[in-house]
Amino acid sequence: MLNILVCPRTKKKLILAPKDILGKVNQKIGAGNCRNICGEAVVEQVAEGLYQPDDKTFYLIRDGIPLLIYDNGIKIDSL
Repeated sequence: MLNILVCPRTKKKLILAPKDILGKVNQKIGAGNCRNICGEAVVEQVAEGLYQPDDKTFYLIRDGIPLLIYDNGIKIDSL
């Protein structure tokens, strides 16, 4: 199913987030300064996510469900 998932903004293919990206996201969450694109605090550690490398956007996966709402994404270049 991963092969049909695309970024809701760019429509480019998503990949499973590599461990280094997960580590960056979790480090910022642990420090208490991780925010999504719309500015809301992200406080729950992540075990998996989807990533769009060209746009550098990370999308959470919660309970096996990808949360593909652009405003809920996390920009990796801001980490």
